[in-house]
Amino acid sequence: MKTKLHILLVEDSQEDATLMQRELERAGYNVASERVETESALRQALVQADWDAILCDFTLPEFSGESALRIVRESDADLPFIYVSGTIGEDVAVEAMKSGAQDYVLKNNLKRLAPAVERELREAQIRREKRILEADRERLITELRAALMDVKRLSGLLPICAGCKKIRNDRHEWQRLEIFIRENSEAQFTHSLCPDCLKRLYEFPEDDDKMKD
Repeated sequence: MKTKLHILLVEDSQEDATLMQRELERAGYNVASERVETESALRQALVQADWDAILCDFTLPEFSGESALRIVRESDADLPFIYVSGTIGEDVAVEAMKSGAQDYVLKNNLKRLAPAVERELREAQIRREKRILEADRERLITELRAALMDVKRLSGLLPICAGCKKIRNDRHEWQRLEIFIRENSEAQFTHSLCPDCLKRLYEFPEDDDKMKD
C-alpha cells in the first residue's frame, strides 16, 4: 500500500510542481498536493489543512522563500520544510537551513527529493515525540515539586508556646494548633474528649474517694 502524503507546494510554476509530485509518486507515495504562490495563500493553506511537508521554491515573484519559511515556522516548528529551487547556491542554502529549513534540493536533481522527504518525515516524528516527552516531563516535575512542598510544609522546627500550646506561623502570629494544621495541611479536625479531660471536666473529687472505699 502506498504511503499517503499531503504536500503543500510553494511554487509559482505549475510545471515544476507537477514534476515534483510525479517524482514523489514514482518513489511510492500517494500524493495529494496544493500549490500556492503568495503569502496570503500560504497563510490560508496552513490554517485550512494539516500538511506532511512543505516544498518551497527559494525565488518567488511576489514574496521570498525566506518569508515562506518564517511563516511556516510561526505555524509549526516541526513541519518539514524543504527548498526545491534552481537558483539557490550552496552558501545561501546553508544559511537557509540555519534559519530552520530541513534541506534543499536542486530542480535539476529531483532524484534527491523523495529520500529527503522520507528522512525529514521520520525526523519530524521524532521531534514531535520529543516535544511531547519534554512537556510530560515538565508537567511531572511541577507536580512533584508541588507534592514535595506539601510534604515539607509541616516539617522542621515549629515554635510552640509551652503554656497554651499555640503555634507561631511564618507571619509571626500565634495560632491555635488546630488552625495552624488546617491551614498548612489537608488534615481536618473533629472534636471529642480524651479520657483524662473527660474525668477532669465531669467527675468530682469526692467521686474518687467513693471509688476508693
